[in-house]
This record gives sequence, C-alpha cells and structure tokens, in this order.
Amino acid sequence: MKGYHLHSLFGLLFSVVVALQVDPSNAVPIVGGRIVSSVGSISKYPFMVSLQDAIFGTPMNTTQTLRHFCGGSLINGRWILTAAHCVWRKKIEHIVAFIGYENIENVNMLEPYGLESVEYIYFQPSNNRNDIALLYMNRPYLTDLKSSLQFARLPPQGMEADDNEPCRIIGYGAIQHGGPSQEKLLEAEVRIIGNQECRKIIGHVWAPQNGANTVCAVGYNSHQDSCQGDSGGPLICSYGGRDYIFGLVSHGLTCGIKGMPSIYTVTRPYYDWVQFLIKT
Repeated sequence: MKGYHLHSLFGLLFSVVVALQVDPSNAVPIVGGRIVSSVGSISKYPFMVSLQDAIFGTPMNTTQTLRHFCGGSLINGRWILTAAHCVWRKKIEHIVAFIGYENIENVNMLEPYGLESVEYIYFQPSNNRNDIALLYMNRPYLTDLKSSLQFARLPPQGMEADDNEPCRIIGYGAIQHGGPSQEKLLEAEVRIIGNQECRKIIGHVWAPQNGANTVCAVGYNSHQDSCQGDSGGPLICSYGGRDYIFGLVSHGLTCGIKGMPSIYTVTRPYYDWVQFLIKT
C-alpha cells in the first residue's frame, strides 16, 4: 500500500528495476510534480481532503498533535471518498479531515471536520481488493461554493480513460520513497496503461486481475507518481470537457521510478453503492 509499500518484496522489486535498466539510487519520485497554486480565492481542488491522525499525549500532557496519513475526495456535504486500507482498523473518532486546503502547515489555523462512521464494500486487506471506503462526517461541510464546483464528480456510465491523454494525481504525500508527507498540495500527471502492459512490468501477481476493478498508471513522460501519504487521493481524468475521479490511489511496489506503475482503484464499478449510501 502507499501508506506502507511492500518493503519485504525488495528482492522482487530489485529484479524489476534491473529489468527496466533503472539505477535504484535515482529512484526519486514525483520529479516534475508541482505545487498547486490557485488564482484567486477559490482552490483549484476544493474537494481535496487531508485525513489526519489525532495523536494524544500522555495523561500528564494532553496536547494533541495531528499527522497527515492519507488523502480523500469530498463528494457531497457529508461524505468523503478514500481508500479502504487508509482507515481499516483505525479508530474513526481519532481521524480529522481538512478540506480544500493547498497548504496544511498550520493545521491549528484550519477548520477540522470529525468523522462519525466508515463504510466498506467487501474490502480484502490481504490483496487490496475493493480498496474503497466512504467516510461520513459528524457535521455538514460549510461552503459558499456551488455543489458543481465544490464536490468531486464520479465518472458517468461508459467513461474510459484515454491512453493518449494524461490524468492527474494530487496529494500531500512523500516526494521520495520512504520520505515524510508534505505540507503543500502537489499535482502531477500520469498515463493509464493496459493490464497486459502492466503485467509485463510488475508481473502477474501484482498487476490488476480480471474483475479486480483496478488500473495501472505510470508517470507521464517523467518520474511522476503517487507515494506514501497519497493513498486514497484522486486520480483525476477528463471526459467530455469535465474532470472526474476516475480512480483512487491504492498501492504499488515503490514510487517514483520511471516506468514503474502504481495501482489505482477504479471508481465507476462502485457508483451504485456510493449513490445508495450518500442518498440514504
């Protein structure tokens, strides 16, 4: 998973790196990634969520600290879409969401939203199958924006990502494998590749299987990639002139090596499940 990439598979990864003729010492992720900087008062990605652990001190020191661990997307006034592995077995009452911020350096100055519950759909943590979850906030999100501008959109029926057009990933995750999360929101471009091509790179065991509702993507003409702390964040693709959350950052063997794909949960197969929950 992006939160804890499969370090125990270093031997397999090294053989793949050699096959790609990539020097492991140059495995620097998100090269070419850029800081998101909006023009005016409206955020470029107002739906982007930073999920943070609320870490409490000792009984003698009750100071609370917050630490970013995953991303997410606000899809309506009460629901956040993220990856299931991000919140699996976590105490939901100890998670805080910060919404629409391009800089999370001074969280004490930002508006926090607590969470009330989490919903999964047949998540299998052993293989990350159905790596998608919905988080219900304990109060409505307050915004002056129209819903068409504020909330992330799920793909319409029939949408397929164009192999020749880049999609975007955004997040506060690490800028190098094993590195710390960042305080500024970054964006980068990736290209979706077919499952057959993905299997040639990372093997049949780790590549998406038929019916797995996942897809591979690689940096678009560079080392751009998602990394630790980006899990649950959106894979944004355009269709008909509009942006949609085509996928969610799920997992990978490493991050930022040119030509090495990461794996994303495709959101469209879960559309009916999402709509059922958010409308009840």
